[in-house]
Amino acid sequence: METIRKLWDQKGSKTAILQMLRVHGPMSRIELTQLTDLSRATISVAIGELIELGLVHETVVRQSTGGRPATNLELVPHSHMIIGADLSHQTWTLGAFDLLGNTLETSRISFSPLTPEAAVQALADEIRDFHQKTDKSLLPLIGIGIPGLVDTHSGLLRSSAVMGWKHVEIGAMLEEAVGWKAVVLNRSRARGLSECRYGAGKSHRHMIYIGIDSGIGAGIYVDRELIHGALGGAGEIGHTTVDRNGPLCPCGNNGCLQMVSAAPAMELEARRLLRLDETSSLLRQDDFDLQTLGAEDICKAAEQGDELAVQVVIGAASYLGITMANLVNLLNPEAIILGGAIPKASPTYVDTAVKVMRQRAMSQLSAATVVHVGEFNEIGGALGAANMALDRHMSFSFFAP
Repeated sequence: METIRKLWDQKGSKTAILQMLRVHGPMSRIELTQLTDLSRATISVAIGELIELGLVHETVVRQSTGGRPATNLELVPHSHMIIGADLSHQTWTLGAFDLLGNTLETSRISFSPLTPEAAVQALADEIRDFHQKTDKSLLPLIGIGIPGLVDTHSGLLRSSAVMGWKHVEIGAMLEEAVGWKAVVLNRSRARGLSECRYGAGKSHRHMIYIGIDSGIGAGIYVDRELIHGALGGAGEIGHTTVDRNGPLCPCGNNGCLQMVSAAPAMELEARRLLRLDETSSLLRQDDFDLQTLGAEDICKAAEQGDELAVQVVIGAASYLGITMANLVNLLNPEAIILGGAIPKASPTYVDTAVKVMRQRAMSQLSAATVVHVGEFNEIGGALGAANMALDRHMSFSFFAP
């Protein structure tokens, strides 16, 4: 059977076509020929077999000028299923997706204690029943997104200050527990990949995703492919210096971006100011407790016009805007996508960051860079991680009879 499967896609033509349609969306036969470097004859034969297998179908594209309608090729929705998971605050968000990024099933799994062993075991236990909730054909792959510095090539979590883990072979642990190929990547990079291909960035080929929550992480995408860097650290903008005399970061540096622009920084600044100013509407909330004040509370108050909250939000967003300007000048992206809880909660935060970016970046470059707020929540991390698993291990042998 294995010999037959290898012969079935001997030149890798069908795998290449499936990958192109998955990453870049519907396209014509001519476009497939240009992007894959396969001959028109090979494309024609391979497409015919993929259509016969129910993996690809033709769609009609209406021409605005009239004339004969053109046809595009696209993947058939809901034909197969891939699983991904996103880890945040001792909870997995687990998702099953088709090859077009449609969500088929979701689940949330909490675990304790906060150890790699407990995390992997909880995920493996849930997967055993989870993938049977749909009748779709399952691809034996799983991708996971986790906070920290991750070497995707080796499946090694080098360090995670949030979880207190370091040098964890989490990819190998998951493969042993589940029995499938596993791919691990940074959670922000995973969330950005879903925005790049299916969300706010899907109409752009070159973009940067920045996730702002309890920390700040980013992903850099060229031709809708994630740039990893030598050790998997490309995109660690939360640890770029924006104030050399700023607060000490857990990484040992002073003035890292996340120490002045992320949720904890906003909360600390608001508490400091509230002790000096008793006029803020934040203090007039029922059962208000200064110690439990959250960044989303501050964002909500800012949107309602509270001057103290506005001051906090603008201060935090201005540092992000400086970093965005540096990214525009350095990488010249088509788009920057701002994801995470803070941009979703505060248009003021987003508007301020964009204003500062345009003030400080080269005018021609910043004028050509659009900024959007991300569309996905936690499920985006699971979807992006599943996509990375397909990027690294997809084979036509999964689909061949």
